[in-house]
Amino acid sequence: MKILFFTHNIFTPENPKGYRIQQYFPYLADKGFEIELLTTKTNFTKVLKQASQADVVYLQRLLLSPLKLFALRQCAKKIVYDYDDAVMYGARKESATRRFRFKMTARCVDAVFCGNPFLLNEAKKYRETGAYYVPTVVDTDEYPVKEHEERKPFIVGWMGSSSTLKYLSDINELFLSFRDNRHIIFKFVADKPSGMEGEGIVFEKWEKDKEKSLLLSFDAGIMPARDDIWSQGKCGLKLIQYMAAGLPSIAHPVGVAKDIIEDGANGFLRNDPAGWKDAIEALSKDATLRRSMGKTAREHAEAKYSLKFWGPEVAEMISSL
Repeated sequence: MKILFFTHNIFTPENPKGYRIQQYFPYLADKGFEIELLTTKTNFTKVLKQASQADVVYLQRLLLSPLKLFALRQCAKKIVYDYDDAVMYGARKESATRRFRFKMTARCVDAVFCGNPFLLNEAKKYRETGAYYVPTVVDTDEYPVKEHEERKPFIVGWMGSSSTLKYLSDINELFLSFRDNRHIIFKFVADKPSGMEGEGIVFEKWEKDKEKSLLLSFDAGIMPARDDIWSQGKCGLKLIQYMAAGLPSIAHPVGVAKDIIEDGANGFLRNDPAGWKDAIEALSKDATLRRSMGKTAREHAEAKYSLKFWGPEVAEMISSL
């Protein structure tokens, strides 16, 4: 059997793998699949040629034009469409073109893999069967677990791409409220600086081979978000990584955060700056609380968002199409 993955040209030497494709390759190989990965950098004629030779085409995130989608459907035996963002809306504003392309895609493929319950409901608007919840997951076995101890300063960490730095700007008032507290430091890890460095805020450049050690340098993780459609489509990778590392988290009660965080057990859901400040102060003063929440967080990641569970599940779903 052969499976062709077709996705955006987003892979770089610094970050050659994502969390929705490559980590499933070993499980698919165990099912007997020969695997090929093409991106939008590839001429579409070649994509169609390779699709015609594959048993399954795995279309990831792309919203093809009607002409290209029709051509792919004619060539492919089976198509899986996978998405982990609100692609039918877009990050800036609603788009009739995006909505139409998503509708056509959801209707014409053989299965849709949706990264969270909101996205699953979007797919079900256009098909009665064949839409599945497949969360973004991590290999929890690769994540060393934080050993929480009494220490100063207390490090509140955020890890993400530069495209999501805007969410940190939204809670700048919170960071300013701690600038006279030398016992609490905010560490932002990204591919580019946040522009918010100053008293009590440090930046560290993200590197793939340092990712796990950077997470362990945090004492708690944060994921601010906006209450909008785009945020509803997010799949909470930051929170899942924090939890895999045994860290308590603080997030706005928006979208998937409400599914991932059980308030008071593995983290805190807080709406306003005062609530965020109280949660940070509570964690900074109590290593026992951090230890308890971190343990629960790790257990939650292993039970709900681990590759060792979802790898075989996804491979079986694809092979049984």
